[in-house]
Amino acid sequence: MKIKKYSIIGSALLSTTLLLGACGDKEEVTDAPTNSDMQNEFGFQSFDLDIDTADQKDAIDASFDMDVSETEAEYENKLESKNLTGDEAYAELEPIFKDLALTKDMSKEDVIEKVSKAFGVEEYTEFDLEIEFSDGDDQEFSDHK
Repeated sequence: MKIKKYSIIGSALLSTTLLLGACGDKEEVTDAPTNSDMQNEFGFQSFDLDIDTADQKDAIDASFDMDVSETEAEYENKLESKNLTGDEAYAELEPIFKDLALTKDMSKEDVIEKVSKAFGVEEYTEFDLEIEFSDGDDQEFSDHK
């Protein structure tokens, strides 16, 4: 009887482990180019943006992060009723990132203007952006109106 009990418990643990392993991370991007290609193309390896408008708190929430083992992306645009993760978020963000062409030498005003225009929210009440450029330099850009 003890053997049967341990066999059932062992099977349950194995099944749970396999199920959890198969779930994966919903923010993970599986269809992205290599990290070095993205870093060269975008100029950054991490991008975290939050924009509030007078009518909508968290109107835009975009995050993108790539490290050695994986790339993650999330994009929520409440103004357009979009809430995307993983490959869908990356597909939406990729053309925006390519057009931005941000560099670490740009002024705060230029970065805020380019990013707010790219995301279609020029009339904001709060703008917060954190970027880690490809060389590891971290910069933060904030504006409150």
